[in-house]
Amino acid sequence: MPIFPLDSLVDALSELGFSCRPGSLSDVRADRRPYFERWLSNRDGFVTMERGNVDYIGIEEVVRMGPFFNVYCIVDNDHVADNDENAHNLLDASPYYQLYNGRATSLGWSGGVLSNMLAQDPQISEELVKNIMKEEVKRINIKAHDYCCIIETGVWDPAGLASVFGMIDRIAMHARNLMKQVHFGENIDI
Repeated sequence: MPIFPLDSLVDALSELGFSCRPGSLSDVRADRRPYFERWLSNRDGFVTMERGNVDYIGIEEVVRMGPFFNVYCIVDNDHVADNDENAHNLLDASPYYQLYNGRATSLGWSGGVLSNMLAQDPQISEELVKNIMKEEVKRINIKAHDYCCIIETGVWDPAGLASVFGMIDRIAMHARNLMKQVHFGENIDI
């Protein structure tokens, strides 16, 4: 199976104004590596975002008919824990939609508090309507994990991810703002 062309993704995101580069595990804080390596240590590598709302983009090949990749956009946070039900009630979200003849008849976001914020963002709603037929948008899923919020999707190629990355970055902005507003508790030690 082909390896995901990471350099092409970096170039595509750079053209969109996102400062990024191919990642190295040395980019990740030492205390976070055991938690993030699940998403960042795959064969296809990862991208370190130098500016924006996403911290890292991990790529993982999955077996399908042709090259298909899971993408994990990590939003780092000191206080989120996977075993904290409140974190899931706040951050977990995914789009819902009904299609008729390739057009959305109803769509929105389901899940926690973040889903309400995403539903009220006109830019995200516009992108959702415009791109609902794209695999990259249909498969978006947001979940709380240890020390982060993960925005997951699936892509066929770098161009597909780049075409929806503005929406992903905006979702990450809302997640980051929500995590700043809410006190999850003390620093977690798992």
